Amino acid sequence: MSCSKIASYVGLAQRSGAVLYGEERIAEKTEKCLLILIDRNAPEKYKNRLHALAGDIPCFDTEDLAQATHRDNVKAIGIVNPNLAEAIINLLR
Repeated sequence: MSCSKIASYVGLAQRSGAVLYGEERIAEKTEKCLLILIDRNAPEKYKNRLHALAGDIPCFDTEDLAQATHRDNVKAIGIVNPNLAEAIINLLR
């Protein structure tokens, strides 16, 4: 897994406005969300809630999500751009 490539794709998604930050935003826009990334340092209860919320949406645990997004205390993001979501999924598989 290339963390710098994932960070690059997350940066592109941020600049295009294709990122949902946090559990509440992801829950509000579940129908548009194509990929969920959860920080590995997030509490287990939080991860379990997001995995349950995800349903059929691919959901991956990643390292240093706050560093990739350049935001403090980010524990989960949702990607809504289909091309960027697919590129990140291919890197993580």
